[in-house]
Amino acid sequence: MVNSGLMICSFYLKTRFHRGHGELCPLNHKYITEDEEHAYTDVIDMITAFCEKHSAFSDDAKSMKVFSINDNSVMEYDTETYHAMSFTISSGSYGLESNITDRRTKKVRYRRTANDADVKDFKCLVFIPKDVRGTVITKGILIFQTLAQYGVKTITTKQMRAFFAELRLTLEIRSVSVRTFIEKLVEHSVLHKVTLVKNIVSPDASDNMLIATGREERAYIKPLLKKDWLAKFLNFIENRTDTDVFEINDEAYEDVKVTFKLGQNYRTVGLMDIDKFSVVEDIPQAIYNNGKCNSQKLIEYMIETANTYKEKMVFTVNNEG
Repeated sequence: MVNSGLMICSFYLKTRFHRGHGELCPLNHKYITEDEEHAYTDVIDMITAFCEKHSAFSDDAKSMKVFSINDNSVMEYDTETYHAMSFTISSGSYGLESNITDRRTKKVRYRRTANDADVKDFKCLVFIPKDVRGTVITKGILIFQTLAQYGVKTITTKQMRAFFAELRLTLEIRSVSVRTFIEKLVEHSVLHKVTLVKNIVSPDASDNMLIATGREERAYIKPLLKKDWLAKFLNFIENRTDTDVFEINDEAYEDVKVTFKLGQNYRTVGLMDIDKFSVVEDIPQAIYNNGKCNSQKLIEYMIETANTYKEKMVFTVNNEG
């Protein structure tokens, strides 16, 4: 059975070469380049221009992938609370020869050459909340459709970064509300394992001068987490810094890894990598059923998913430079 999922991440833009640090770009405001060569009403207008630029196939020879955006697929959704747009990405890899074989007759239908790209269509959604009560929105949501083991996040964000660089902007991709995601894992009983990681240091000072002595991992399979422990863990995720450690029963742990099951696959994410983690959720079978789906229902579900994360996310970010 072919499954499909949603890869969910957040993004923001900052100006390049601005007094040594990037200044965050308000996503709902007008943007004009310093040379006044380009002017856009907001970030949705910028991404519309990005889609137009990539309506023809481009060939990334280094990664051996082709990329384009169907210019007839671009749609906007403007409401009182958000501004969103969707489009279809056509992308695929080449470089390997293979036989295209009929699984029933076992006959080779076609010999695929190294120049034949296996191109598939993927939906993408850009979601921007509206500014409310003086709050200027600087962070948005990007959702990419995945097909089985295939996805387009890497090549799309690579092309987007190049596009925004021409406008003297830097695109940063970050995680969405991991707290909301982990709450869902616990709620739907798909949390498979929690692993506590602690560096082990020898009590002998002479050992500490010469070598590191390894680390200890303590794993809990299919854990039933107490509400107070889960609340402490989620608060730590939201507020941690690079130097923080997680304390359990007076023991300090440098990392906590969470393993969960999505469909038939397991995925693990650690706190040390949480900021760049992209959440992946399965699309319900009622919407995507073994390769068949209604595009409009899929887009509606993507917008519904973005709205769910919007309720738990902070859409302004500190200037990270």
